Amino acid sequence: MAAEGSLSASDILRRVTIPVAALVAVLVAVAWYVTFSTSTFTMSFLMMGAPTQPVEVALFFGLTMTMMVAMMLPAAFPMIVAFHGMTRLEGGRPTKPADTAATAMFVAPYFLVWGAFGVLALVGLVALGLMGPMTGILAVAPAATLVLAGVYQLTRPKEVCLEHCQSPMSFVMQHWRSGRTGAVRMGLHHAAYCLGCCWLFMLVLFIAGSMSLVWMAALSIVIFAEKVSTPRVAVVRGIGALLILLGAVVALQSYLMM
Repeated sequence: MAAEGSLSASDILRRVTIPVAALVAVLVAVAWYVTFSTSTFTMSFLMMGAPTQPVEVALFFGLTMTMMVAMMLPAAFPMIVAFHGMTRLEGGRPTKPADTAATAMFVAPYFLVWGAFGVLALVGLVALGLMGPMTGILAVAPAATLVLAGVYQLTRPKEVCLEHCQSPMSFVMQHWRSGRTGAVRMGLHHAAYCLGCCWLFMLVLFIAGSMSLVWMAALSIVIFAEKVSTPRVAVVRGIGALLILLGAVVALQSYLMM
């Protein structure tokens, strides 16, 4: 079990069977297609103000959570595989079929948390005038968000959160809770670490990227690379430096356009 606990995200991905990988690829592709097909509607919906009616709230939450599935499922996949494999164990040995229902209950809180964060962040940013064209003092917001995200890459909270995300088997073994209620608790626990790791990437997408699908794809690749990279420190610091540099370029562009 000690050897299993040392498996990294990249190690786990290499053990995934082709049918499982194909299923995840299809789910991600469908989520991207839905996000692409509804992107104009989502932005128009936001510009009309915060949704207030139950149907509007449900629709907005559903679209936001679909976007989060498109972005985050590839990065979360190693953790999901690790949890699913652990449900086969009893007394430290694989003696029963994996519990698919428990795995679903582990995954659901993860995307519910990300969906809720996305909705609250988007509504708040619209209220502050930080979505779409920005003028005056708000024009510095995209550059400031990029620099802030870059600096956060170098902080201790980022390091701690990413450690839990990069070592799926270690996380599952350390935080294991039996039963399906335990699966929900573990899903929430994992979601908290993932949110702590990537929340500024989402703000970069919303503020600097204006929810562009190009920015969304780029950040999805960045998040995945962070989760599966072996030289973690070098990758994280490299991403931080790139974000700070990009923020400086955006700031210069904003200054020249004044």
